[in-house]
Formats: sequence, structure tokens, C-alpha cells
Amino acid sequence: MEDLKQECVFCDIIRGDEPSDVVHETEDYICFYSKPPVNEGHALVVPKRHVRYMKELSDPSIYQVIEDVQQIIKEKHNPDATNVGINNGPEAGQTIPHLHWHIIPRYEGDMENPAGGVRGVIPEEQKY
Repeated sequence: MEDLKQECVFCDIIRGDEPSDVVHETEDYICFYSKPPVNEGHALVVPKRHVRYMKELSDPSIYQVIEDVQQIIKEKHNPDATNVGINNGPEAGQTIPHLHWHIIPRYEGDMENPAGGVRGVIPEEQKY
């Protein structure tokens, strides 16, 4: 893989230098379970090319990869729904500077009132 950064945990996983529990892999993406997970089956979809921001990625196949991974998670973990999210930059909470999508399985009763979904990244704005 081209452009793999020397000090990036996701690049280490892509190179095979760091163990991971791979869920799905294509020529351009790898998906593995998150450590630590938000919920059972929480997975990350990561481009194999080291990019930090969405604007650096022009490959529309990401949508199919996300759909495929959601189906795998559904079959293995039987969630009631999923949240799909991305932290696009440090101000949005991106702590690993390598673009990645979170696929978080949701289960009925995993929180008292899930209304507002991803709006909960700013808790006082979740309920409207």
C-alpha cells in the first residue's frame, strides 16, 4: 500500500504490524472491530491509503463497503439498527488522524431515549 504513515495505528494494522479482528476487506478498504467498542459489534471502516479528511478521498465505493459491513454486522450481532459516523477533523473528535467510519450497532434498550441519534455528540443538542 502506498502512503502508509510510520506512526499511525491504522496503517500498522493495514501493514499487518498490529493485530486486529478483520470483519471485511477490499482492495481499497479494511474493516475491523473497534477497541474499545461502543456496543457489541462496533466496527471501523478504514481506507488503506493514509488520508485524514473526507475531501482527500474520491472513491465512491465506500458506500458499498459500508453497506456490506452493516450486513455482516447484522448477520453476526443481530442489532436492531446502526449509527454510521465519521469524525472529520480534530475539532469533530477525530483522535486518530486517519480517515475512518464508525459502524455502531444499536440494540433496543441500549440507552433510555435514542432520539436525536448522532446529534448526541453535543449532548445538550441531542433532544429537540
